[in-house]
Amino acid sequence: MKVVFISILFCFQVFVMNAQEIDNCAQKCNRVITDFSTSRVSYYQETSMNKYDVKYLKLDISAQPGSRVISGNALTIAQIVSPLDTFITELRSNMIVDSIKINNVITGFYQSSDHIFMPLSTTQTVGTSISVLIFYHGTSNSLGVYAGTNSGLTYVATLSESYQAREWFPCKQILSDKIDSTDIWVTTSNVNKVGSNGLLQGVDVLPASKVRYRWKTNYPMNYYLPSIAVGNYQEYLNYAKPASMAPDSILIQHYIVNTPTYLSTVKTNLDKTPRFVEKMSELFGLYPFKNEKYGHAMANIGGGMEHQTMSTMASFGTSLIAHELGHQWWGDHVTCASWNDIWLNEGFATYSEQLMIEKLPALFTTSAATNMLSLHTSVMSATNGSVYVPDASLFDENRIFSSRLSYNKGATTVHNLRFEMQSDTLFFKTLKNFQEQYQNNVATTSNFKTVAESTSGKNLTDFFTQWIYGEGYPTYNITYYRPNGDSMLLLVNETVSAPSVTPFFKGLLELKITSLQGDTTVLINVTGNNQVFKIVYNKTPTGIVIDPNNWIVNKSGTVTSGVVLPVRLISFTGTATADCMMNLNWKTADEFNVSKYEIEVSSNGMSFVKIGEQIALRNTTNDYQFSVQDNIHSYSYFRIKIVESDGSYTYTTTVNLETKCPLDFGVEFSPVPFQNNLNIRVQLGISNEIILVLTNSVGQIVKKEKRSLVRGINNINWSNMNQLAAGTYIISVTDQFGNKTVKKLVKN
Repeated sequence: MKVVFISILFCFQVFVMNAQEIDNCAQKCNRVITDFSTSRVSYYQETSMNKYDVKYLKLDISAQPGSRVISGNALTIAQIVSPLDTFITELRSNMIVDSIKINNVITGFYQSSDHIFMPLSTTQTVGTSISVLIFYHGTSNSLGVYAGTNSGLTYVATLSESYQAREWFPCKQILSDKIDSTDIWVTTSNVNKVGSNGLLQGVDVLPASKVRYRWKTNYPMNYYLPSIAVGNYQEYLNYAKPASMAPDSILIQHYIVNTPTYLSTVKTNLDKTPRFVEKMSELFGLYPFKNEKYGHAMANIGGGMEHQTMSTMASFGTSLIAHELGHQWWGDHVTCASWNDIWLNEGFATYSEQLMIEKLPALFTTSAATNMLSLHTSVMSATNGSVYVPDASLFDENRIFSSRLSYNKGATTVHNLRFEMQSDTLFFKTLKNFQEQYQNNVATTSNFKTVAESTSGKNLTDFFTQWIYGEGYPTYNITYYRPNGDSMLLLVNETVSAPSVTPFFKGLLELKITSLQGDTTVLINVTGNNQVFKIVYNKTPTGIVIDPNNWIVNKSGTVTSGVVLPVRLISFTGTATADCMMNLNWKTADEFNVSKYEIEVSSNGMSFVKIGEQIALRNTTNDYQFSVQDNIHSYSYFRIKIVESDGSYTYTTTVNLETKCPLDFGVEFSPVPFQNNLNIRVQLGISNEIILVLTNSVGQIVKKEKRSLVRGINNINWSNMNQLAAGTYIISVTDQFGNKTVKKLVKN
């Protein structure tokens, strides 16, 4: 997760703030991209890196707090998955490569476009293992390495998400290829400590007042999650004890500012970490790196970053701690398969905060309802944008790490999915199944949808189309009417903020009907606009609260009472039959104020005349039929005029019917005899092709033509006939169904 310097001075002062102030900064800093990134990175990646699978990474480097100078070596062991003649890895061009060994043999190389190219002496075949050891040094860019001094802490720390691992070590930045295991060795001055991934294997005492910290993780890890944080830290330990692994515990290791008062300032919040580990283990499945640790290492990166097993933190706000811990499941254990799917990381980590506020309210100063309302407000601060990152924005880090879309709308969509399932048992089972099925791997939005559907038994296509791939949010308008003392009719109208992308939001909606006799909550399933719901209700309503528990991102529109509901046209269709009949059918509901229906017809779709009417039945739902015979027109257009009791009216859409009434095949010719022009009038019962053939008295064809004609009367004019000699001619007209007319004509 990326972070931002919302207010540099304010966020840097968090080291001496009280817990509440730290929370406020975390709310600002832990959800959006750091301002060091340009809106769109310049990024090119060699596809040949897909020809190998990284099995092991070892970094053996030197680093000093306050400096971005990195030196040392990186060992990559990979397995060839496609014939490979050049080994390629990424490293920014400002980092200097000293030498390279491939399979322990010095090899040639060249750097270009932030890549290292190493031609191989022989093409490596599939299944072969290759060892690549790169010695390098340089001053890394601030894009991926932070260094500084603040409040007594001098530090250097890395942050590689999304494309910044190459800033400080040679790497393959492809999400689908997790590193199977990793060693990270860091040499520094002996006054410092080094935080990193996995378990600390040992600290080696070296000459010149140096020490080497050796960290190791045996869990698969994505390329952007290896990290180092080096500083003059103090260590603070506590332990989490998830019920599912009792009596064992999980080490929580904190590297923080080494001043006499700092620990007492943040200890209360740090001590919440074990509670969070235990609760998330209940909700998502056991902490995925239980055999190693979880922890925090401080550095002013502007917020937090979920480095696997040890998050890097600028502060220790309660929500920020919960967010980065949530990432250990959502982002680290299961990683988004592409940056399109970043909401699987950030949306779920943000929802992890919500769940901790809900499940452990005593640890927070805000309520779950207030937090969710804040998320909704953020999402609706603009009217468009999808949770899913479009392909065009895959290198736009401001879009990838959009706080409004990837984080907050992602989290509110997860909350909405929980509501849609109507079962916390199924919802949390979905989360656990997903974690289990894609453990130590990557997953797509489609993968998560499949797990959610198979676990819940629900078809979630509409849900994902609307809330993940779609844009905007709905506004609900409710009109309620009491037709009698025992029931209530609810007309639900919906408008949307991005109609060109998502014209309608289907799904469950909760309504609270308020009354002095007691409130009533009802659940409706909105499947179409202006839908009417009839509920049993015998109280006197005073109003309706739309989505009272904020399950759905929406705006509440108008709530109107005491009016007559407008008629609802459910369907209007028509059919034409071979006996020349035109049959109209329409279905209505809620026609409490309708007087009648007038049926109108037109031959051109513009000028309509009334041909009949039907008196309204005024039942809850009504079916109507109307038939008329038409053996003249090829096409007829019908509409219905809906007349209200007060004389006002509206029109339905138009139904266009093609007459299926049969017409006889017939041909007429004029003038007879003819001279320069011959007019041919052809009547067809169905549109098709005809062939006209004119022959002279000795049987020679003097004119032939094929025409595509429509049903009904067609007029054809043959001009310039004066070129023909006077005399007798035979003309035949044949259609594609074998109908034929033959006639003798005289030309003067």
